Amino acid sequence: MSKLIKTNVIALLVLLSAATVSAQDCSLRISVAPITQGDEVPVAINTKIENQLMRAVSACGVSADPYYGQFFIAGRFDAVLDDVIAGTPVRHVLKSSLTVYIGDAENRQVYASQSFDLKGVGNSEERAYINAIETLRSSNAEFRNFVENAKRKIIDYFNANYKSYLAKARTAMLNRSYDEALYYATSIPECCVGYGEANKLIQQIYKDNIDLNAQVLLAQAQGAWGAHPDEQGAEEAYALLAQIDPSSSSYAAAQALSKRIASVVKENWDFENKEKYRNEVALEKQRIAAARDVGVAYAKSRPRTVTNFIVTRPVYRYY
Repeated sequence: MSKLIKTNVIALLVLLSAATVSAQDCSLRISVAPITQGDEVPVAINTKIENQLMRAVSACGVSADPYYGQFFIAGRFDAVLDDVIAGTPVRHVLKSSLTVYIGDAENRQVYASQSFDLKGVGNSEERAYINAIETLRSSNAEFRNFVENAKRKIIDYFNANYKSYLAKARTAMLNRSYDEALYYATSIPECCVGYGEANKLIQQIYKDNIDLNAQVLLAQAQGAWGAHPDEQGAEEAYALLAQIDPSSSSYAAAQALSKRIASVVKENWDFENKEKYRNEVALEKQRIAAARDVGVAYAKSRPRTVTNFIVTRPVYRYY
């Protein structure tokens, strides 16, 4: 088999494997947005329904958290009926319709919506609400289908638009805005056709970030030792050198500085015994996990903006 044919076969297999991955096998990130529309409900209930939604979508293979990213899930209560039954104790019988939406805050689109009739009974209005919303969980077939439908549409979105994410990541990388670059690169889910390219870019961004940090730490260590070529300077320098990643391009220079310091101070410092990572596969997984953490942290740090868009009746307000 010629090299060209072999390359084309490999590329085809990659595309086919990506195309056959279902939404169930793909972990996505979706934010839980506050409930700010619909019938007014007790404040404590908003928090509880948000937590319930977070648990339910997480059980459907979605990484849900309260930070406001591009994709969100939110809901609204409508037609709330609270019947109070006299007696000891008083009983509240609550009936309501909860409409849940999954959408794209940046592109102002809703990918899926579903209304659920809820009923709960409790000794208080709040307890009746709690008992009602606890029926909304991943074991609910309608809810699971609702989430899966939205996941497929989000995957389709990334399949069609991943190149723009990579372009933004590369631009941020050139500007040494590594957190922003990792945010865009790690946004592309594993089951999308662009994940392989994104994964390579993540590795490069992460490596460049490590190299830059290592250069800064090495320069600081050299400055500390140059200013105080004694035990005090050695302690300051080694504290900085110990933070340099073994896979960075500055590690060899850091080791050389460590040996120079040791020859003067004659002290046994832990840095000299620091070993490089041996398992490249394990290292790659660690880098990807760390890169995703950086991307999530960047998303959390972004300014919270107000976005209003109308879908039939609801108006969503993002804070």
